[in-house]
Amino acid sequence: MLTREQIGATAEWIKTFQAADGEIPWYVGGKWEAWDEVQAAMGLICAGDIEPALASFRHLARIQATDGTWVAEKVDGIVTKPESETNHAAYIATGVWYYYVATGDIGFVAEMWPTVERAIDFVVDMQEPDGTVCWARRQNGIRWQSYLITGSSSIHGSLVCAERIADLLSHDRPRWWAAREKLGTAIRDHEQLFTAEASPDPVGRFSMDWYYPVLGGAVRGEEGRARLLDSDTLDKFMLDGLGCRCVADAPWYTLAETCELVLAHHAVGLVERAEEIFSWSELFRTDKGGYETGMVDPERVCWPPERNAYTPATVLMVDDTLKGKSATADFFLSLSGDDLDERESVQAIAS
Repeated sequence: MLTREQIGATAEWIKTFQAADGEIPWYVGGKWEAWDEVQAAMGLICAGDIEPALASFRHLARIQATDGTWVAEKVDGIVTKPESETNHAAYIATGVWYYYVATGDIGFVAEMWPTVERAIDFVVDMQEPDGTVCWARRQNGIRWQSYLITGSSSIHGSLVCAERIADLLSHDRPRWWAAREKLGTAIRDHEQLFTAEASPDPVGRFSMDWYYPVLGGAVRGEEGRARLLDSDTLDKFMLDGLGCRCVADAPWYTLAETCELVLAHHAVGLVERAEEIFSWSELFRTDKGGYETGMVDPERVCWPPERNAYTPATVLMVDDTLKGKSATADFFLSLSGDDLDERESVQAIAS
């Protein structure tokens, strides 16, 4: 676990990437994505650095398109991927709800409501009748009809957060609940509807395809534990003492994926294993409070040389979760949305 001084140093390190307008790219002069900026802001919230996090959210609100989207990627301010990805749009709801859980500041949630509403309406509009959600919309307005298991699982968790925001502000959004229910059913019962990233393998080339259904809340309980403990998948992605591979076909172990895997373990009660995996993150920490993106084994060479902002933010969220003392400690545990489903069942009976 991190000391208070280490947490402060990591937050300061993340803030070195933040521009005057609140934007947080991967690194100065590097790639920018909306999802990663939200993640960086959530890490700052963990560290108690609220004002920079608010500046980031307000930056995202200012640059959001009127249809609720953000471009998929910019590099040093120049748009390099103009399409609009659904999981990027949805994640603003996760960030705003995380802020509320940490602070109880309903005023800022109300300020961000138009941004969240536009983003989630866009995502729900991109859902297919079978429950899948299209990966992106192209610049010409045509749907990019790939249905990625990782992105869809992240969307599931974001829809849970969006529903909670709507409830908090007394906005009735049954369409959002229905979209999450259909998406969750598709992930749990019809995973074959989704495309594993860049691979026909059911588990996928990317380790995220393995653990994200658990992290995003769609798969929990015994099914979630069995998924994470599957021996073939562990052999494919895990190296004890180092962490989780990013992709199955390269010996590159990335800290962000490893930390997300820790959160998934914690969400299904595999706490001791989660703590063990997180202990390996110390290998990646720099003397200035930052973290290496990844490490190649067996050479134990850090790669790439650039260090991004979202990796240390994820470390801070894991530390917060495993300590179990803050208001946000159970945040990822709550992404199953079980409480929301119980509410809907009661409302259905009453009506």
